[in-house]
Amino acid sequence: MAKRCKTCKGKKVKRDRKKISVEIDKGSPNGEQFTVSGEGDCVPGVDPGDVIAVIKVRPNKMFSRKGADLYMDKEITLLESLTGVDFTIMHLDGKIIRIQGEPGTIIKPNSMMTCEGLGMPFHKTPYKSGSLFITFVVKFPDTVTAAQISKIEGILSGQKKSSEDSAELSACSNNVEMVPFKEEHKNTHAQGGTRGVDSEGEEDDEDGGQGNVGCQAQ
Repeated sequence: MAKRCKTCKGKKVKRDRKKISVEIDKGSPNGEQFTVSGEGDCVPGVDPGDVIAVIKVRPNKMFSRKGADLYMDKEITLLESLTGVDFTIMHLDGKIIRIQGEPGTIIKPNSMMTCEGLGMPFHKTPYKSGSLFITFVVKFPDTVTAAQISKIEGILSGQKKSSEDSAELSACSNNVEMVPFKEEHKNTHAQGGTRGVDSEGEEDDEDGGQGNVGCQAQ
């Protein structure tokens, strides 16, 4: 009677750990599969199986990816939005890239600008690349002084109110002053306040926070 193998316990196979190298194409999308032939499970009398490597793209703190394009948000000051931007970013390959706006171009809040060729390499065509799209978030100052207001009005004199608008404002006796938004300003209940069976929900509750203002009669 033959002795049973102590390593495989008579199963004719054993578990083993092996390091396998897989060459990943540049620009491979999430879910792309790569096959390593002959490195799968082995059973006596049967050809070895294959190992299938599936690409799972890890989230990045700065960039998000759609196809071969990259997207990012960039916070800038009001001064930068009016006078132009000039900043650096570290790309996914570790390279530091300087990004500049065209002088005289105004960047409005939430506007999107394009940097062609700064996206991901095209899959199967790695010598071409997608675009990088940058959405700008403009940080406004909390307050301005009377002296600053005077200077701003001098610089933007072409945007002053017309004489007709000024006359209409002067003739109006019903004045209301805006105040910073607070949750207690809401009255989703028909009888006032926010509690009650007939309170109406708001789809934009999540957006109704910082930056909104309420009004109070004078």
